[in-house]
Amino acid sequence: MASKPLLATLLSVALLSGCQSNSASQTQQSTTPQWITVTPASSYMVYGVGNAQNTGDLQQAKLAAQESARLALAKQLNVTISANTTISQQADNKSMTFHIDEYIQSKVPNIQLQGVKIEDEYISADKQTVFALAAFNRTEAVMQTELSINALDDEISQFSLSQAQKSKSLALKSAVALKELGVKRNKLNNYLQMLQAAHVSMPNTVRAKLEMADALLNDISFSISADNSKHQKVRDMLAKALTSQGIKIVNQGADFDLSFRVDWQDMNKSGTFYSLAESYLVVKEQGEEKAHFNARVKAASSFKDTAKSNAMGKLADKLGQQLAQFVVTGKS
Repeated sequence: MASKPLLATLLSVALLSGCQSNSASQTQQSTTPQWITVTPASSYMVYGVGNAQNTGDLQQAKLAAQESARLALAKQLNVTISANTTISQQADNKSMTFHIDEYIQSKVPNIQLQGVKIEDEYISADKQTVFALAAFNRTEAVMQTELSINALDDEISQFSLSQAQKSKSLALKSAVALKELGVKRNKLNNYLQMLQAAHVSMPNTVRAKLEMADALLNDISFSISADNSKHQKVRDMLAKALTSQGIKIVNQGADFDLSFRVDWQDMNKSGTFYSLAESYLVVKEQGEEKAHFNARVKAASSFKDTAKSNAMGKLADKLGQQLAQFVVTGKS
């Protein structure tokens, strides 16, 4: 058995060693982390460093530093997904599908950056500045996104359009649902681009199904009737303008009937003609009212007829958007 003096000596050494260890630990914790001055780099991780001033509320400063770090990380990834990329590419070839795509694009939300974690924090020695390190596993995000796209491809490939043969309303509902899946797929691919990864190519079966949906939507036909025979010229102008928007106008056997009236107000100021138009439109399917639309436009020109024609063009563009909304949602 060890003597009491020896035990006392060992205990003193242990205590001294423990104090030195704690002192070293405290020194290590107070050392400024390298990531504050040099943002970490990795082949599969993305990092962002942020900071905030402590103005008296340390917890609020920490939250501000974390948000600053997330923004710095997002900036590295250039997290800006344009919802109108596909739209602008199709702008020179408008069709009913163009308007529907435009509406669905605005309806389906963009993919948001997810999975960002605050990996470390540091408070300066004078407690005046808080730093935060945000981390994001890009490789994992790419894999998850690719899996989501593959799942959508399977869903689109197996999507049945057989019910589309039963009625036009069911056909439109099915085609729109299919188009929404296509838009989601497109936005996931845009997200991959943001993550600086390659797009997932579209299988032929998926492309074929989406083309079938386009064909159904582009085949929608409308007839136009004015509330008064005096408005026949306006009716013809509207029909021409809608046709230029890629919307199919027929005299008989239309899927939907459009009845309208347009209130005009013409003005001439200092040689410039102004044409103001307000339209009231009712959409009917087999005699049943389905939706009501209202639109106001204004156009100007040195010539009266040109001003009115320009106003009608603007009116048709608005009606095209409203009709697309009706096709997608089934209501105005």
